[in-house]
This record gives sequence, structure tokens and C-alpha cells, in this order.
Amino acid sequence: MLQRSWGGDLDELRDCLLEHFSPVGYCEVGSDLHTVTLGSAETRLRSRPDDASWHADLFHAGWLDSPYKSVPTDYRRQVAAYVDRAHELNEGCLQESDLREAAGEGGAPAVERLVRRHREVLDQHYAALDTLVGDLVAPDGRLFPWARGLVHDEVQTHHMRREWLGSAAIAYLSGSSGQRPDTLFGGVRYDFRADSVDLARPAPVEPREDAVQV
Repeated sequence: MLQRSWGGDLDELRDCLLEHFSPVGYCEVGSDLHTVTLGSAETRLRSRPDDASWHADLFHAGWLDSPYKSVPTDYRRQVAAYVDRAHELNEGCLQESDLREAAGEGGAPAVERLVRRHREVLDQHYAALDTLVGDLVAPDGRLFPWARGLVHDEVQTHHMRREWLGSAAIAYLSGSSGQRPDTLFGGVRYDFRADSVDLARPAPVEPREDAVQV
């Protein structure tokens, strides 16, 4: 993906990596190195198993960009692991038209496979969220203040995709699922092993001036 983003020009990509990973402009995330730039993706270097070379790829978030800008250095590794997993599980929002297209190509079995796949992805995303919440809980048993907004947004995304899955299935089977609401704050709470996230209550905004350390 990183090579494609540079149009296959390896010389330009090499020059960019040398510039990005000069003595300034990057941070350590566990054993990885990440650039620290504005935007929704940053370049990442990972040591290969032989420890003699590095693999370059993209990290699909930014430490200077919301909602990850408040993550302290000591917790970037846990958040980066979640971001990678969440990116793999991003199937988007299922719509009625997707189900009707599947039915046209493979009938009812194809519709069932599509619904089942999205349901399994949602289950895996919930498990990833559960791990994230457990990683970001303070000694008092609650999420760190800086993590509440981040986790709230991630859980809200999960809930939105879950709501779209249900609405698409109802619309496909019954013709209509009614008007989809603009907001999803209808008294919904998600319980995880370490803490709960209440979507009916806006997440607090607690900026950290010292969060990003290059």
C-alpha cells in the first residue's frame, strides 16, 4: 500500500522515508517507529524478524490528529494495536441495496453469507474494543480521562455499523425499516469486561498539551 501511494516510484519513496525518519520527526511506538505528521495516516517502520532490516507500511491514524492526539506516549502501542485491528475489520455500513445485489448474484445463501460476515466482523470489532478498554483502564477501575473520548467515538462507530446491519436486514425482509435516526444516543450502553461506555452521554473533552512527544 505504501508503494502504491507513491505511484510505484521507489526512488521518491526512499527519499521520503529518509526525510521522515531523520533524527527528528518520528516517535517510538513499542519496537516500531512512526512519523509524527498531520493527517489520517503516518508512515511506520517495523523491524523484521531477523532484526537486520525494516519493513515500511502505513499506520492508519495520526498522533497529531484527533482522536488520537491525546494518547500519551506510554499507551501508543496499545492504541496502535487496536487501530491496526479496527482497520482490518472496516467493512463499512451494510445497506439494503448490498443485500439485494447479493440476492441477485447468489440468491438467499449469498444474502445469508453477507449478513453473517458482517455480524462476525462486528463480533471481532467488539472483542478488539474490549481489549482496548481493558488496556486503557486506570488503577481506579475506570478509563483514563484522556481515553474516554477516544473510546466513546470507537464504540459509537461500532454501534452505527451494528444499527445499519439490523436496518438493512429488516428493510430487505420487510420492505422498510423506517427513517434511520441522525443520532444514535438513545440510551445505549456497551458493557466491557473492564468498564462500560454510555453512548447517551457525550464523552468529555479533556485536551492534553503534553500528549505528543516527538
